[in-house]
Amino acid sequence: MIYDLIVKNAKIVSPDSITDGCVFVKDGKIAAVGESAEGAKAQKIVDAGGKYVLPGGVDVHVHFRDPGLTYKEDFSTGSMAAAAGGITTVFDMPNVQPPTLSVENFQIKKKIAEEKSYVNYGIYAYLVNNLDQIDGLIDAGVCGFKWDLSTFDWELPEGYYLPDNNEAADIFRAIAKYDYVVTVHAEDMELVKNYTEHLKEEGRDEKDFYSHVEARPDIVELSALYRTFVLSEVSGCRVHITHLTSKRGLELIKEFQRKGTPVTSDVGPAWFTFSAEDYEKFGGGIRVIPAIRYRKDSDALWKGLASGDIEVLATDHAPHSNDEKFNRTWWDTLPGTIGVQTSLPILLDRVNKGEITINRVVDCMAAQPSKIFGLYPRKGCIQPGADADLTIVDMEKEWTVTHEEMYSKTKYTPYDGFQLKGKPVMTIVMGSIVMEDGKIVGKPGHGRMVNPKQEW
Repeated sequence: MIYDLIVKNAKIVSPDSITDGCVFVKDGKIAAVGESAEGAKAQKIVDAGGKYVLPGGVDVHVHFRDPGLTYKEDFSTGSMAAAAGGITTVFDMPNVQPPTLSVENFQIKKKIAEEKSYVNYGIYAYLVNNLDQIDGLIDAGVCGFKWDLSTFDWELPEGYYLPDNNEAADIFRAIAKYDYVVTVHAEDMELVKNYTEHLKEEGRDEKDFYSHVEARPDIVELSALYRTFVLSEVSGCRVHITHLTSKRGLELIKEFQRKGTPVTSDVGPAWFTFSAEDYEKFGGGIRVIPAIRYRKDSDALWKGLASGDIEVLATDHAPHSNDEKFNRTWWDTLPGTIGVQTSLPILLDRVNKGEITINRVVDCMAAQPSKIFGLYPRKGCIQPGADADLTIVDMEKEWTVTHEEMYSKTKYTPYDGFQLKGKPVMTIVMGSIVMEDGKIVGKPGHGRMVNPKQEW
């Protein structure tokens, strides 16, 4: 057999091992994993030179803003940023224009991604009052459902609203029949509204950066978590808490996990890298929702991710224009920051500092998201039969993050100036090299849609 690609002299990393060997690729799949490539033939041979070869990263929370908000980002620029960061699969959120809450709108987005994406992609659907759409959306190919409790009804198209518990329970049951996951933005917005109104009455203005976290204290997360866990227990539906923000939230999740509630969680780098004490320095650059909290929270989140109590790292890559981030009052600054290009490097740097193992990096960025969302063992591992999604990393490479090297339309990154050690140097998607030494060498439309229904 003549292989399409061989990656030789690799240190192949899994969640529980590091093995010297070679990866043999044919027709977009891993055909074999062996000790030596001696005598084997391939159209292309990559010598990893003893570098780590990881399963490609799976980021289950990005906002590529396509369609309708493409002045911020689109599937082309967003997926290039992903590839540059060693991410081979992304799950894109439904808050676009038109929002992904029906089969018709899903098909619009799917066509755009098919034409533009350099990496594999899943497409979320909104969980709103769309019980009649659930079966059709799953048949069409959604990767999961987003229950965004930070959404107000006025933000949705006419006729749509966030369901109350009575209606939500039936929707959760409908999703549970398929063993799909509901991904939850956990904030009680009635409480946020109340806190915000009182802070504004006190005259807290755009110069008072702490007003953001004080308007969204951890109790608003706890309230939403309790509601979510009750619905999960009523319905049997699996739930995944995205961008967890608080120490008390993590403790509550662990408590319900011990009781048997089917809940998992993720955290993004912004929430464990920064804390509220950094607002004055970074301003709108780290204004995100849910809010970045205090150092006790960010420390607990990092400890939770490194230990595995928080199963997944996901970025909530959420670009906005510079005007939306830096030229408005503090109350009106739009929340979100980019991150899909820097998430893996941030963890590699912490591997070099001895704060996390490379095995746990593979676990939280590839294996666990793939398992939770029904993609494993097609994604998230390096073994025969899996898709040939691979990331080669240079653990010795020292470099400085800059705005200019970001592939996102929004060039601003709060990590500008961070000096890191460890960087992805090659990203392989479905057996084809998409990024090499920081340069995108793949083609738009190369990525493939993924969802739990697909057979591997």
